[in-house]
Amino acid sequence: MRKADQIFRGAIDVFAEKGFDRATMDEVAERAGVAKGTLYYYFKGKEDLISFLMEEGIQQLISRIKARSGKAQDPLDQLRQAIYTLVCFFDENQDFCKLLLKGIWSNADREKQFRQSLYRFYEQLRPILVAGIEAKAFRPVPVDWAVVALFGLTTIVSLRVILNGNRINRQELADYLFDQFVDGVRNRP
Repeated sequence: MRKADQIFRGAIDVFAEKGFDRATMDEVAERAGVAKGTLYYYFKGKEDLISFLMEEGIQQLISRIKARSGKAQDPLDQLRQAIYTLVCFFDENQDFCKLLLKGIWSNADREKQFRQSLYRFYEQLRPILVAGIEAKAFRPVPVDWAVVALFGLTTIVSLRVILNGNRINRQELADYLFDQFVDGVRNRP
C-alpha cells in the first residue's frame, strides 16, 4: 500500500472518530502506521492533511467514474455507470462521506477548497450530459445546473439511505437514482 493510501485511511479513521478539531497529528500518524516525522514530511499541519483528504477522496471518485463509465459508449449507459459508481463509492467510504458532511461545510476555507475539488469532479459528468443532449437522448438543459443536480440528488439520497445504517442493494439504489434523474432530462416526444 502506498504511504498516501495509509495516511488517507488512518486520517479518515481518526477524524471520523474524533472530528477535525479534536484529532491530533500524533493520532493520525499512529493509526496510519507511519512515523510522525513522515506525516510532517508530507503535510505542514492538520489543515494541509484535511486538504489532502478532500483532494484524494475526489480524485479516487474521479478515477472510478472514468474507469467505469468510460467503458460504455451510450450516454445513458455512461450515466447509469457513473451513478452506480457514486453509490458504491459512498457505501464503501462512509466515514469519508460523514467527514465531508460534518467537517467541510463548517469551515469557510475548507468549503471553498472543497467546492473547487467538486468542480473538477463535475467536469467528469459534463461530457456525459453533453453527449446525451447531442444524441437527443436528453433534452437541451443547462448542463452546469444539471451536473450539480445530478451530484446533489445522488449524494443526498445515497448518503441518507447508506448512513441510515441499513444494508443496501447498491444496484437497486443506483437504478432508482438513474430513473429519477433521467426522467427529468429525457427528451420528450
